[in-house]
Amino acid sequence: MTLFLKIAVFFFVSVCAAQTDVELTPQGFATLELKTPNKPVDKLIQSSKSWAAYFNKKGYDVSEVTENSIIIQAKILNAYYTYNVGVKYNYDIEYLLKIEFQSTKTYTVSISVKEIYTENIALKTRVANFFTSDGKVKNDFKDAKPSLENSINKVLKSYTNFIVQ
Repeated sequence: MTLFLKIAVFFFVSVCAAQTDVELTPQGFATLELKTPNKPVDKLIQSSKSWAAYFNKKGYDVSEVTENSIIIQAKILNAYYTYNVGVKYNYDIEYLLKIEFQSTKTYTVSISVKEIYTENIALKTRVANFFTSDGKVKNDFKDAKPSLENSINKVLKSYTNFIVQ
């Protein structure tokens, strides 16, 4: 029985880790296309709403709900950080998560950073400002890129794991 449990845990971890992480580019984050869970689309939309309430305890907004798509908007506190002269600065973001269920038994998930905040003040900084004109990360944002990717990937993994249940 112990061997069976170890094998089951191994496969569960493999499936969870198999999801492709998104990487930040000057254009933002790539859209993911994933296999739709074996549930009716209306149940998946309802699960998406439930996930929004579960994951975004400090508030969220659900909009543009159709028979096969939904948009969720929420904030992530301390979504990324930067260092300046040894001092760590944390930034919050407002993200927009758009989910579309296709008739091909797949669904697409796109996520974007709508707004960046520090101490509840919206900044003029955008994700594109993290990069030089040739697409390389600016020195000021060397820590910001991986920390923001980590935060966004936590959102995506939480969502994809939630609707499979």
